[in-house]
Amino acid sequence: MPMKLNRKVAILTSIFVTENDRIMFSGADRYLVHLYGLLEELGYEPCVWQVGSEARVLNGMKIQGLPKGNAEYGGLPDLNIQFFEHTVGYGQAIYFALPLAFPRVRPRSIVISHGIGWDYPAHPWSTLSGPLKDEWLRRLHYAVTASDLVVSVDTNTVNWLRATWPGYEHKQVYIPNFVDKEEFFPNKNSQDRQGREPLIILYPRRLTWIRGLDDVKVVAERLTRRYNFLEFHIVGRGGTDDAEAKMHRWAEENPRCLYYWVSMENIADLYRKSDIVLIPTRGAEGTSLSCLEAMACAKPVICGHVGGLTDLVIDKYNGILINVSPETLEAAIESLIASPEMRQTLGRRALETVEAFSLERWKAKWAEALTGVWGGDGR
Repeated sequence: MPMKLNRKVAILTSIFVTENDRIMFSGADRYLVHLYGLLEELGYEPCVWQVGSEARVLNGMKIQGLPKGNAEYGGLPDLNIQFFEHTVGYGQAIYFALPLAFPRVRPRSIVISHGIGWDYPAHPWSTLSGPLKDEWLRRLHYAVTASDLVVSVDTNTVNWLRATWPGYEHKQVYIPNFVDKEEFFPNKNSQDRQGREPLIILYPRRLTWIRGLDDVKVVAERLTRRYNFLEFHIVGRGGTDDAEAKMHRWAEENPRCLYYWVSMENIADLYRKSDIVLIPTRGAEGTSLSCLEAMACAKPVICGHVGGLTDLVIDKYNGILINVSPETLEAAIESLIASPEMRQTLGRRALETVEAFSLERWKAKWAEALTGVWGGDGR
């Protein structure tokens, strides 16, 4: 009698849910929710393993905790070893980031890259040299070569890997991020927002400087003083209650600058109520879900010229790309304030672009990748 196939999939991430059930609602968090759901659709039994001490079920997702241990070279080697030892009974594994796949990788494993994370000067990895740089590269090389497949959400990472270590192209696949067009779509009347006040500029991102928060705050203060019909909406979670409290204080001190956050279920309405969406990332970005969601709602986007954003946006065609600074961001916003026609044109072309990034296409590519690595028919 044939042995029953082991359908259990262990997913290693750093922090998905904090001890007090705080979910960041970042793009990576939402990606993990959709990936978990897809695995279940395909007949697998996923479980998320993360830093923590508790086992729990949250929104139908099984979550197991492991001790964090030491952090080295951007990775968590102690967490990796704990994961390896605790998941012996699982048939497959997914490492949710390249640095997590060291020093051991389980058989039948996939590693996901959500974008290059060292592409800005202030990153500690960028200052490494000599033996330290060699060791960092060795660990990254292990993650790429020891796994069965590297899934990259952007071509920036794929191109870097192929240029750095040629010969492993067969172990790499580009599966860009996605947007659910049934949830994210334009207002029924595309002219709804035209000529109406206030003109809303939305920043739907985590509260970190690498996502351009500091630049947005500077520009918001300048432009709300200059234009009395503008509102800046900063919508996203901070890593701590203190970070969010600090943002609330800033918003209270600056008229027509609002700070709040919403659950996943209400994000789409935010985009539809906005006029311009800011994705001013300075580094460590893949094919941003926030960017795709704004584009699916036919909104003009202003994006940092980094990572996977260049897979989504062609400058001045379906959005605006900038080398992020307060000055470049301010100039790009003012160009769109001055031209409702440009806002309409960029938004219309953005909507056309996201046809290539549908959730259905993402699911099909992932199902094909899983079949290629784990065999079977996805079931």
